Amino acid sequence: MAQSKDKQKDEAAGGAGTAGFLISILLAILIGLGGGAAFGYLGGVGDPASPAKAAAAESSAPSAGRFPNDALEIQVPAIIVQLKGEPKTNVRLDLSIIAAHGTAESGTLKSEIREDVIAFLEGLNVSDIQGVRGFQNLREQLDDRAKIRGRGAVLGLLIGGLILE
Repeated sequence: MAQSKDKQKDEAAGGAGTAGFLISILLAILIGLGGGAAFGYLGGVGDPASPAKAAAAESSAPSAGRFPNDALEIQVPAIIVQLKGEPKTNVRLDLSIIAAHGTAESGTLKSEIREDVIAFLEGLNVSDIQGVRGFQNLREQLDDRAKIRGRGAVLGLLIGGLILE
């Protein structure tokens, strides 16, 4: 008899536990809906002027790229150089100079940077530019050299292609 009373208490408690669990889930859902609605109302999501504000902010925001939108791209003729060391390896490098807006596309700037890049590449071994880290170091070195040579007019370099033969 004592065992049957314990079973009845467990079954009653189990039913109450399930009902309590369901009620707590429903309350959590209602609180979440109410909080989301209040946030949307007070946060200005439903404000009809929001798209106009967002468009105005987007047009005045700076570009997310590495260079400004009004920068000039100056193509440099392909550079073909033989690296030092054994085995003899040829390198072809296609790059562009990114210059500040208003910079004259003079041949002197282009030729100075091209000569500087050729001189730098001739002093490298294949092992210096192998792998991701080697390519990253090459890009940073060339970028720094171009900025120094450009005397403030050059914003950076873009490497279009690098071929080792």
